[in-house]
Amino acid sequence: MKIQTVGRRGVLFTFQDGDSVMGGETSVYLIEGGDRFYLCDTFLGSSFMNVVKDRIKESPRKDLVIFNSHSDFDHVWGNGAFGGCEIVAHELARRRMEERWEYDFENLERFRDGDVLKRLPNVTFSYRLVFEDDEIEFRYLPGHTLCSSVCIDRRDSVIFVGDLVEDPLPLTLWSDLVTFTESLKTVLKMSCQTVISGHSGIVAESLIRRNLEYLKSLFLGEEIDVEEGEETHSFNTKYLEFLHYEDKAREILGERFDFVQFKREFWQMLGVERESLKFESRLIRQTPSERLEEIWPQFEEQLKNRKD
Repeated sequence: MKIQTVGRRGVLFTFQDGDSVMGGETSVYLIEGGDRFYLCDTFLGSSFMNVVKDRIKESPRKDLVIFNSHSDFDHVWGNGAFGGCEIVAHELARRRMEERWEYDFENLERFRDGDVLKRLPNVTFSYRLVFEDDEIEFRYLPGHTLCSSVCIDRRDSVIFVGDLVEDPLPLTLWSDLVTFTESLKTVLKMSCQTVISGHSGIVAESLIRRNLEYLKSLFLGEEIDVEEGEETHSFNTKYLEFLHYEDKAREILGERFDFVQFKREFWQMLGVERESLKFESRLIRQTPSERLEEIWPQFEEQLKNRKD
């Protein structure tokens, strides 16, 4: 792993390719305020957070505030490694975390390292939350997911954007690409000196602009020449189709919608065994659009019957 100092009070912990079963690169970011530490994301379990705990112990005793940039498993499974602290996230992040926990833990358990305890955010906000004494701001900027937020260190001009920005291409787990582009424009307008991505480390403004142009082209349905990130682009185009049917199911069932039940039954209708859902990303890329269209009328009828 790589540890580097950022600004006057930040430490970036980057778990590199090979450090975890998940592969790739993931970063968590620690800021030392006057009376508190602020930890942006907690990765995949308690073992990975030991190095962060060691750094916190080097300073006089201070409270810890955990910030979950969004609800994806690889950003929150280490929450349980820390006891007696506040966990901050957008209100939709808590809701989505609760909604997905059982499904993700069952299908992605191979990625955990150490204990993974279900610790949901206990402090939520709708637009922003500011610790004025430390000049730390958490702000809602949806895009990668409906529940995405950023952490802004005003004093050091650093912004931790979670998965809003990725190299070479952003991953889209929400269908509102227009809002995603607006969030990236907001990040650019902030003109922070340092921008930290959850999976790409410290990134340049040029990458944010390339991500922005990609999302515009994806929204417009333009043909995109992807020199790098072909697998990500393939996933994005297919996942947007899956989200379309998930959104329709939510609309039909309203408050009776159950995410875990929907996922299992939808894949079952597609002929996919439950055990195979451990590799859902691959299944999403491989499932033809025509197959989704084929099974939807029957599945929709089942949903309507359940509603009645």
